[in-house]
Amino acid sequence: MRFIGLLLKESLQDDSVLTMVRIVKIESWPIQEPADFQPDVWTAVFFEGDTSQADAFAQALSSALKPRWYADFSTETDRYIIFPGRIFTYPKGDAARRAEAQQYGLSLGIPARQLDWGE
Repeated sequence: MRFIGLLLKESLQDDSVLTMVRIVKIESWPIQEPADFQPDVWTAVFFEGDTSQADAFAQALSSALKPRWYADFSTETDRYIIFPGRIFTYPKGDAARRAEAQQYGLSLGIPARQLDWGE
């Protein structure tokens, strides 16, 4: 079993966390309306890892993220939404927990349009 996800390299203050996962693909995306603290080109890093390491990776990623950024990944059944210092894990499709994570992201100053992870 594995987890899969995406993070933005610009969101990391410590990119050594990437050694914990297998990088699947890297893309650069020009951004139309970045927040004032964000660059106008993002580097999307698609990754995967063994499900048995999901919690450890979430903890490490939470410590590696810059303020006002988040990352997410999923296992077959669960979503992980990771903020600096806080992790939300919930069964896919749990609208209440998703909303709780989105509200937390808004409280950090993350634009609502960016709190749009898929289920």
